[in-house]
Amino acid sequence: MEKRGNDCHEKSDFGGARLLKESFTVALAVALNVMPVLRLRGENHFDYKFENYQEENGRIHVQTQGALFGYQVHPSVSLEGEFVYDSISGATPNGVLPPPGTDQVVLQQMEDTRWAGNLQAGLHWGRNTTTPQFAYSLESDYESIGLALNHTIDFNEKNTTVAFGVAYTHDTIMPIFWGGDRKYKNGADFLIGLTQLLGSKTILTANLTYGTAHGFLSDPYKVVHVPYYPDPLNPDPFAYRNEQRPNYRNKYIGFLALTQFVTPLNGSAELGYRLYHDSYGILSHTASLTWYQKIGKNIIVSPTFRFTDQSAADFYILQLPGDPAGDPPFFAPLPKHFSADYRLSALQTFTYGIGVTWKIKDRVSLDLAYKRYEMVGKDNKTSASAYPSANVFSAGLRVWL
Repeated sequence: MEKRGNDCHEKSDFGGARLLKESFTVALAVALNVMPVLRLRGENHFDYKFENYQEENGRIHVQTQGALFGYQVHPSVSLEGEFVYDSISGATPNGVLPPPGTDQVVLQQMEDTRWAGNLQAGLHWGRNTTTPQFAYSLESDYESIGLALNHTIDFNEKNTTVAFGVAYTHDTIMPIFWGGDRKYKNGADFLIGLTQLLGSKTILTANLTYGTAHGFLSDPYKVVHVPYYPDPLNPDPFAYRNEQRPNYRNKYIGFLALTQFVTPLNGSAELGYRLYHDSYGILSHTASLTWYQKIGKNIIVSPTFRFTDQSAADFYILQLPGDPAGDPPFFAPLPKHFSADYRLSALQTFTYGIGVTWKIKDRVSLDLAYKRYEMVGKDNKTSASAYPSANVFSAGLRVWL
C-alpha cells in the first residue's frame, strides 16, 4: 500500500507546490502505473520509465522519470526499490470565479519539482509473504514520509491468496508565503483483499480499504470567492478567503476485478469496478476495461477505457454568502467548511488509450502508451473552463539481469 499527498490526484505568484497537489498526485500515479510490467519472482530486473502529462490550454504540464529495480537476494528474500523525479509547470484554477464578461476561471501559474523514492523487501516463508516498505517524497513546500506493511497468505494450492495491509503517512506542509508556518497531517490506511483463481483462465480480485486522515487537510493555495467583502455595495470580483476543509477525513473503498483469458482470441480482458465514499460526502463509481491482445510471440497490445462518476463534497461552494443589503460587518454568517476546488465538485472523468509491450530480446522489453484524459462537470454551475483535458504519453524499458 502506498499513499501520498492531499486526497485523491509549483511555484506560483504567491508561492508553493500545493496549489495543484491533488491533480499533481493523480498525474504521478498515472506515471507509475500506466506501463504494465510483469513482476516475476526470482528474476532480477532494472526499469526506466518516462511520462509526459500535458493539459490543454496552457494548463498543467508534468514530466516524470523513474528508475526501478528488483533483486532476489535469497530464495526467500527479494528487494524492490524505486526513485522518481517529477517536474511540474503551467497554470491551474485557484478557486476565484470568472471575472464579469468571461467564462474563464482565474488561473495561477506554478512551477515545482519532486524527488521521491521507496524501498520494500519481500520476505517469503512457507505460504506467507511479508513486505515492509518505506517511502519518502520531497517538494519545495511538501514533505511526506510513509511506512507500510503488507502480508499475503496462499491457500488451496496457491489458488487462493488473502492479503492484509496497513500504511501510515506523516506529511509536512510548508507554504512559502505563510512565512514558514508549517502544518501537519497524518494518515492511515487498512486493507484486506482476496485473489481467487476461479478456473484455469479466470481470476477474481476483491479488496476493501479503510483510510483516515487528520490534521491540516486544506490546500493553502486554494481560495473561495467572497464578492461582497469588504464592501457589500461595491462587489470585488477578485475578493476571496482561503478554503477551510474539515480537519479529518475518513474514506471507504471497495474494489472488484475480473480477469478472463479468451483462448480463441489469444488475449485476456480485465474488468474492474471501484466504489468510493468518504466523510466529505463524496460518492464515486469507477469502471474500467482493458484488453490484452497478444500478437505473435513478442508483442502485446492493450487498449483501455476508464470512467468515473463523482458526487460533490458537502461543503463545495462557488462563492461564500454575503448580504448586499447589510452594512459592514453584518454579513451572512460563513459556513464552517467551504472549498471551491473543482476537484471536489460533481464531475465525470473519461480515460481511454492504448499501450504496446514489445519483447525486443529474450531479456529486454519496451513499453509505449498513449492515454487521453478528460474531465467534465455535472452541476451546471461550475465553469466548464475549470475542468482539464490532457494527453499522456509514456515509455518504459525493462532489462532482466
